[in-house]
Amino acid sequence: MDEPGAEPATAEQAELIRAVEQLAQDWIRTRNPAATGDSGAGELRHLAVLKQIDEACQAAAARTAVAALKQGADFEDLGEAWGFSWQAASKRWGHLARGEQVAVVISRRNRVHRDGYGEVGGKEQYDADRGAWPVGEEVRRKARYAVIAVDGAVRRVYKITGEWEPDPTSPKWHFAGTLLTDLEIDAAHDAGDLPLKPGDPCPTQRGRAYRPHWF
Repeated sequence: MDEPGAEPATAEQAELIRAVEQLAQDWIRTRNPAATGDSGAGELRHLAVLKQIDEACQAAAARTAVAALKQGADFEDLGEAWGFSWQAASKRWGHLARGEQVAVVISRRNRVHRDGYGEVGGKEQYDADRGAWPVGEEVRRKARYAVIAVDGAVRRVYKITGEWEPDPTSPKWHFAGTLLTDLEIDAAHDAGDLPLKPGDPCPTQRGRAYRPHWF
């Protein structure tokens, strides 16, 4: 990122900066026709208006980010558009869009890893699904369901029935739960307690095995 006062990296950035500075000057003239930018006081007025523009841009960005999330974008999309990581995008705007409920969403490819992680099938599938995952305290406290997606689509759902267990070898956690039947999934989904059901597209598809899904 350029340091304050550095030359713009592109001609487009330079043009945008000139447009913003002109907007600030026009704003000052509209509210104080006698004001000029020739003195130190004029520059300070200009600086104060630029701060207001910056705050307005931040508010507009937040509204646009929330609208994008509601239209199907994820935090990786927002981070790419803003120029930082999906974690930073989630920290910056996530609280504006999230609801009061949360589900644990785990996404993977349809394959088996050497350590037994993945789509192993049979009785071992539960242990492969349950973690360990980097789940924060608030999500561990509030989440009632763990949703497992494979190749971009939800495949199965667990109801979380017990305390989360800390992983002995990492700062991660294992959930304890029971696999739901199709009828149980439909009932929870129809009641508004479960945001996703088998066949739905997974909100985590690109490089992130776990995410909290607020709804």
